[in-house]
Amino acid sequence: MPNYDLQKKLFNTKTALTLTAVTLVSLAIINLIGTNILSTQGFAVSEVETKTLAMEKENQQLSVKIEEATTLGALQDLAMQRGYVRSKSIVFIPATSTFASR
Repeated sequence: MPNYDLQKKLFNTKTALTLTAVTLVSLAIINLIGTNILSTQGFAVSEVETKTLAMEKENQQLSVKIEEATTLGALQDLAMQRGYVRSKSIVFIPATSTFASR
């Protein structure tokens, strides 16, 4: 015949409440730590997004500068500043045979 008094002493209301309180406090601490880690990572992602947007804007500005610098008028002005002159006559030199002779 089982000993019911021993079971009552082993698992009473005070033990159950203590175990429940410890479990709830542990879960609350774990939740707090997880929330802290998540918010820290959120700030890091936000910072990276800000840097990405700044770099995209700079990339667009550089693309515009490249397009402006490679127009024919800009290249002609740059060539004149560096002392190049436009040729008056163009002479074509015929190419010789490109076959190797033995």
